[in-house]
This record gives sequence, C-alpha cells and structure tokens, in this order.
Amino acid sequence: MSAVKKGSKKSAKRSSSKRKGLDTHVIDYEPESPVIREHEASERRRRGFRTAMWLIAAMIVIGVGWVTWHEALEKNSQFLLKSVVVNTEGTLTREQIVAATGLTEATNLLTMNLREVRAKIERLPQVKSAVIHRDYHGKLTLDVVQRMPVAWIECPKQKLFEPLSGKGCLMDAEGAPVPCDVITKTYLAMPRIQFPGLSDTSPGKPVGDMQVHAALRLMEKLQSRDDSGHAALEAIEIPNAWSLVAHFSGDAKVTFGVDDLDPQLVRFDRFMHEARARQWRVATLNLLSRINTPVTFHAPPDVTGLTLADTASTTPAR
Repeated sequence: MSAVKKGSKKSAKRSSSKRKGLDTHVIDYEPESPVIREHEASERRRRGFRTAMWLIAAMIVIGVGWVTWHEALEKNSQFLLKSVVVNTEGTLTREQIVAATGLTEATNLLTMNLREVRAKIERLPQVKSAVIHRDYHGKLTLDVVQRMPVAWIECPKQKLFEPLSGKGCLMDAEGAPVPCDVITKTYLAMPRIQFPGLSDTSPGKPVGDMQVHAALRLMEKLQSRDDSGHAALEAIEIPNAWSLVAHFSGDAKVTFGVDDLDPQLVRFDRFMHEARARQWRVATLNLLSRINTPVTFHAPPDVTGLTLADTASTTPAR
C-alpha cells in the first residue's frame, strides 16, 4: 500500500508541473493606455510635419533651380547657335554636313548632346570620322574627315557598273564603298576594280572580301610606278580567289598572285625595264609562275642577245 501511495504522489507532482507550464502567463510591460496612445499620435504628427516641411523646401529649391537654369542658361542668347564652321575636304559640301546634324539657330550649345550630333554626321557613308568643338559663344566647329575615293568598284551582281552608267560606285583605300553623287575628271581618271564575286557593298563600311584589299594594295604599288615610265593602270580584274589581272594602257595584261606581291613586283619591274629598252609591245605577262614567266606580245619581239629557254642547251637559271 505504501508503494502505491508513493507512486501516486510522484505522478500527481508531474501532472501538477505540467499544469503549471500550461498556465504560464506573458506579462506586457508596455500596456496601452490613453496617455501612451496620445503621446504616440502626437509624435507621428510631429514626424509627418517635419517630413512635409522638408518636401516643401526641396520642391522650392528644385523649382528655383529650374527657373534659374531655364532663364539664365537655356534662354540666354549667348549660348544659342549662331554659326557653324565646317572643316572638311571631299564630295560632301558644308550644307550637306550641316543638314545632316539637324541643328537650328534655336539650338542651345550648352544643352546640346555632342555625341548624338557626331553620330548623325558619321552615319553619312562619305564620312570616316568627325570631331565637334563648341565655345559657348554661339560658334560650333565641325572637323569632318571624308573618305577619299581611290578607285571604282564594278560588280554586275551588286548592280555596280562603269562610272558613266549612272550606277557607278567609288571605293576608298580601306575598301569602303562611297556613293558617287558628282562625277569629276579626277574620278574618271581613277582605275576600276572589277570583281563579279563581290559579296557586300554596304556604303561607308569596308568590304570583307580579301581579294578587294589585295587589289587595292596592288593598285597603290603599281600607281607609284607611273612616274618611272610604266604604262598607266586602267583596271584590276579579280577573276578568281588566287589571281589579280592588271590592265594597262596599250592593251597589256599582267597577272599577279594575291599573296607575296613584293617579289612579283620585283620581277615585274625587271621585265618591264627590258621591255621598254627593246620597245616590246607586251600583250600578257603571267607572274604566277615562279620559275619561267609566260609572256606574249602584240608583235614579234626583238630578242637579240637574249638566251631563250627553248634554244638554250642548258637549263636556264632562275
């Protein structure tokens, strides 16, 4: 009996401890009261009043600043555009360049976006680059570098034909097509690059065809030899991916390889020197062959004193 009573006492203690845990109360140390609520409300009103005053002060400052900017700077005639100076050389006129900018006399030089104006000028296919200067006294200076044409580009597939066809297109030294608005004697005297396989002709952007760039390099090197007695270069034909055919005055055609132009030009100079000395009328010359150079003539050539490959008893030296 005593053991049962002890066990019951222990279980009673556990149940009582559980009940005590369930009956735990949380004490609120900040109970709401009318005085506390009134104090909090007045504090919120003070914060709201301070915020409103700061907003009003900020709006006043912004308004005064805007009025000052608008009246003293934007409407100030000192900063309005009065004159535009264009420094450039090329086919584009001053009027065309100024019209491309979209500027008027009401334009404020202080608020004008120079980057946008420069982008408008450089969108012209004839323009390579542009630099803009302003002096805040009504003067705007445009230094425009135009693409200078060096040759005509002909491609029936791209509807680019000879200069006088009305559909001719010029090209600068970087291989960028330049629209031709006015044909001058200088332009007519420029050589032509004939490339039926031209892939792209975006005005003002260099073409990606490497044959065109090789033709431009060859043209530059050949034109530098005009003063030394060589015949004038009239056209460079690009028949395939590995050769260039230069057409000279006097109906002479010289075939070059696309690569390694300098060694070929050395052989070209040596042969043409001999041709001028002997007054040969050269029809074709093929420099693709590195050992024997095939050549044809319009008339029987004077070969007196030369050792010819077909009559020599020994193999000719390179």
